[in-house]
Amino acid sequence: MNILMVGAGSMSESLVKGWLDSGISPQMITMTNRADRSRLFALAEQYGVRTTAEEQVDQFDVVVLAMQPDGVLDYIKQQTWRTDQLVVSVAAHITPAEIEAHISCGAVCAMPNTPVAFRTGMTGLWFGDLVSDEKRQQATALFGRVGETVETNAATMPYLMAAAGCSPAFFYEIVGAMTPVLTKAGFDASSARRIIAQAMKGSAELLLHEERPTEELIKDVAAPGGPTDRGVRVLREHDLAQAMYEALMESAREKN
Repeated sequence: MNILMVGAGSMSESLVKGWLDSGISPQMITMTNRADRSRLFALAEQYGVRTTAEEQVDQFDVVVLAMQPDGVLDYIKQQTWRTDQLVVSVAAHITPAEIEAHISCGAVCAMPNTPVAFRTGMTGLWFGDLVSDEKRQQATALFGRVGETVETNAATMPYLMAAAGCSPAFFYEIVGAMTPVLTKAGFDASSARRIIAQAMKGSAELLLHEERPTEELIKDVAAPGGPTDRGVRVLREHDLAQAMYEALMESAREKN
């Protein structure tokens, strides 16, 4: 299997790093980027992958379209495609049907998040009508190398994108808001961030192994009248639930 990454942004780098860590040879990955050649060459030097300036997409088994969404359809119209390729778009708000209208093989719209770099990502996979069972398994296995996968569709993909693709930025916003409390208390910034991140990591791991409602998990930590209970009350007084709902809905909304 040889892979062409079209684009050299942060998501491309995250996927490449994760796939290499999973055991895929750097010689099996080729990257191209028309907008910023210096970044392309820097990534190639860092990860040992191949680069190309004049990509011939029909020479690759898997083509990952990781450019800006407004460039995807124009790009695929200019290329020659084989019928046995797997085409994966990681661009937001592009549908498999839109891609399959211009290619001779099946298309998958994937929405990974940047933790795929450390093989702890969450990727939604929306399969086009032309994707065979074999290619469906191939796509699932490829993204399974860098985390968990879930099948999505036209109705669920925008919300998967908001909850998994956008939410790392929401978490970083929360960490950024919590960090000053610890630095003012005397911790250096690096230690403060590590304390918060490790606590969040452990909590996320617990969630993956528990099926009880989050309200019950909160009660495990928040003794009535104790420090956790008082802190949770403050969050609820400021309507954190409504703020998160509105943030997710806004991220899920297709920009006009």
